[in-house]
Amino acid sequence: MAEVQQDNGGGKGKNHQKKMTIRVDFTPMVDMNMLLITFFMLCTTMIKSQTLNIALPSNEKVDNVENMSQASADDAVTIILDAKRKVGSMAVDTVNGKVVNEVYYFFGKPLDGENPSDPATLQQHNNLQKSEFLADEVNSAGVPSARGIRKIIQERNKDVLKKIEELKKQFREGKIDQAKYDELAKQVRKDENLKKPVVIIKSTPEASYGALVEVLDEMQINSISKYQIDNMEKVDSLMLIDYQNKHRGK
Repeated sequence: MAEVQQDNGGGKGKNHQKKMTIRVDFTPMVDMNMLLITFFMLCTTMIKSQTLNIALPSNEKVDNVENMSQASADDAVTIILDAKRKVGSMAVDTVNGKVVNEVYYFFGKPLDGENPSDPATLQQHNNLQKSEFLADEVNSAGVPSARGIRKIIQERNKDVLKKIEELKKQFREGKIDQAKYDELAKQVRKDENLKKPVVIIKSTPEASYGALVEVLDEMQINSISKYQIDNMEKVDSLMLIDYQNKHRGK
């Protein structure tokens, strides 16, 4: 790869110093580089990007559009996302410039089906409750347990989660493969004989987009088959304001 050439520079005499010219041939390095590139390409692990799967509505024609967002009062769970307010104020609270999110929920119909126009009825029948965004905690035995909104969702979907856990056990023991597990889990989520909630997610303008993504993640984690993102209604806003006024400064 290297070649040394002597050059006397045309000089004569006993004391004239000879000069050597060194030329390095890098042509073989091209083959080496190609071998290295091929090696790294063959040894690289291709990783699929992790994406959130969202069940989109079908294009089938619906005769009664109003019934698309209907759910029985026994199954309905409404989650409302909002921003934390400053103590003694309705102004949005922030930490390091970021909005602090809060999550509220209620079961069944708002105000237990009572008329929201009466202030006394609103205060008496407001069934809105506040939760936390906390997901899991580890107890003294080192076993994780659900907390916050995840715990609430799991309690309402316990029949489906029990069946899914049985399938996970079979998969871990090697009794079924990944494809079979996915097929059976899909059947469990669609089983109408199992009691499962219909989750309605709503968000105020002050809530962050990240809070909505977190709640959508909980739908996937807890195998919720029926959920939708809906707009805030007047009764939802009244319930939220009433709750925050009652607990302002706490």
